[in-house]
Amino acid sequence: MASYRGVSGFLLALESFLANRLPEALSSGPTNAQARLLGSADIAHNLSGNLLGIYLHRITIDPHGRQRTFSKQGGDQNPHQSELPVNLHFLLISNAASATIEADLMSWAMVELANEPQLDVSHIQDIDDEWGQTEILNITPDEMTTEDLMRIWDVFNTPFTSTVPYVARTVRLRLKQPQSEGPPVSTRIFPSGSL
Repeated sequence: MASYRGVSGFLLALESFLANRLPEALSSGPTNAQARLLGSADIAHNLSGNLLGIYLHRITIDPHGRQRTFSKQGGDQNPHQSELPVNLHFLLISNAASATIEADLMSWAMVELANEPQLDVSHIQDIDDEWGQTEILNITPDEMTTEDLMRIWDVFNTPFTSTVPYVARTVRLRLKQPQSEGPPVSTRIFPSGSL
């Protein structure tokens, strides 16, 4: 299971995944496109340059996993580990100086995520070393209406640009272990002896 850094770990791993695979036709001159994380402060200003942005717009608790506990590995006395399973809803945003570069950036990223829709510990371990060896994040297109998408863009001061919603399921965040209680006290023994 991941620590609280599991969310940022996924985002940084996705940024690295896309940046390392960006084809030379897009990453070199004269296009010089890049893939990078965007925060709300970035989108609050006009986006510039040829850019494939990743913007986390929502985190939800996974409805199928919120009551799960998983067996721990090893000889720990406590057999179960509690978790907070979260799904990460993010936008891929393509911004470019020309319509063709904007379309190429977005279509390339969609093809990459369709070809390799999973991130595992090999992508994330350097960022969050508590990530489980068998944990896998599945990245799929997210269901979002055009109206909901436009509401997000209405909040920003930057003009609308090509945007596709995705969701990463599921980051398992480790919770604190509940305090364990011993059996109730049934007898008390006081030491005594002769003086």
